[in-house]
Amino acid sequence: MAEVNDDIQIDTEADLDDSVVAEEHQGDAVKKLREKLKLAEEKAKEYLDQLQRAKADFVNMRKRDEDAKQEFVKFAKSDVLSELMPILDSFNLAMSHGEKGVEPIYKQFIQILKQHELEEVNPLHEMFDPKHHEAIGFVPTENSEEDNQILEVLSKGYILSGKTLRPAKVRIGEYKINRY
Repeated sequence: MAEVNDDIQIDTEADLDDSVVAEEHQGDAVKKLREKLKLAEEKAKEYLDQLQRAKADFVNMRKRDEDAKQEFVKFAKSDVLSELMPILDSFNLAMSHGEKGVEPIYKQFIQILKQHELEEVNPLHEMFDPKHHEAIGFVPTENSEEDNQILEVLSKGYILSGKTLRPAKVRIGEYKINRY
């Protein structure tokens, strides 16, 4: 029976060795699984970051596109309105010569243009600004306060939605000291 006990003891020691090896193998497997899980989590985070950036880029692109469309629509009218400006000039000329029947038509015309965001600019007595005015000539003046001031408007300017569509053509004051 001693042999059986020895065999049992030997088998028990072998089982212990196998169980230690199995535990070590399980520990390695768990360690490898944890590493794989960590890598998978890092990849998932990277993909999520990329997705969020792509989504933000898309939202920004849509906003820029929408703004560009609105800007295009706003200024698409400018060609038609530019063609109408000579008619406005003719109205202004007719009214300056006392043509009374023209004035109600002119006012109606101006009202329609205002509805389309076209503003008429009559810069008489304003300071000259090359962004909004085109100087055609100078008018000599003895008043220093009129220097660089618009003293004559040859044709009015027009602004569409805050942008100068046509600058006003003007003559500006030029201060000259009389020396006798």
